[in-house]
Amino acid sequence: MNTSYQEFKPSPALEPFVECYWLHHFEASDNEESPVQRCLPFGTLELIIHLDDTRAFALFNNQWQKLPQAFFAGLYQDAVHWKSVGTTRKFGIQLKPETLPQLFNVPIASLFNNFTDMETFFGKNSNRLVENVYGLPDIQAVIRVAETFLLAQLRNLNAGRNYVYEATRLIRKTKGNLSIEDLSAHLYVSKRQLERSFKDHYGTTPKMYQRIIRFRNAYESFQQKPTLPNWLDASHTFGYSDQAHFIREFKTFTSDVPTMVFNGQGQYYRLPGRQLIRTHA
Repeated sequence: MNTSYQEFKPSPALEPFVECYWLHHFEASDNEESPVQRCLPFGTLELIIHLDDTRAFALFNNQWQKLPQAFFAGLYQDAVHWKSVGTTRKFGIQLKPETLPQLFNVPIASLFNNFTDMETFFGKNSNRLVENVYGLPDIQAVIRVAETFLLAQLRNLNAGRNYVYEATRLIRKTKGNLSIEDLSAHLYVSKRQLERSFKDHYGTTPKMYQRIIRFRNAYESFQQKPTLPNWLDASHTFGYSDQAHFIREFKTFTSDVPTMVFNGQGQYYRLPGRQLIRTHA
């Protein structure tokens, strides 16, 4: 079995909304199963499309379930286990959380820690995207179709001030190390109002999103290290109160301790810290 994973930068016009595009390719015989993969929570939304007939399977309630051809995943706080059988190509559009209400005028709160079929969520308009990328052998052609679809949504952009979107961006900018009290003070809203509105928009609290972003930054950092990091140093670097706090947070988001995650890197197919490939529009 051969496996490859690549990430691609969006065009400049879409950089405020799209973190990256990605392609995950398992090449195998018809009945050969891939190793079980773990998808970790990174504080993004995902539009995921199988580019061919073969589908991946995800583990829910201790049962493997076949995934739809195209689906949308909301913000997650849990790791998701999945595998492929036979050759499989999955294309993903990784979106910043504020993108959906800005460009598509759809709420995502109901899909916290959950996913749904893309047509169910976006309506029949999304079918054109799925149909136009199906079977394309060239990833750059797939990305061009995706960018055309997303750029068309820019006409729906509501550029008015929204303190929830500002809070989301500020949490990312500060790598999850700004307290919720300081965040609400910076935005001139009460902590209670910020928490209520954030949950109404995203289905979770700003504190949980802050924890996910802090975890993501810690995880990205040691993906770049050739040897086992010093976890005490890492806990201080990324704003955890102590090493025990750091380890507890890793277990929350990965179901494992940091050393096991580091030693099992092959199970984690998305490595957000790696260099992105510039698309050729």
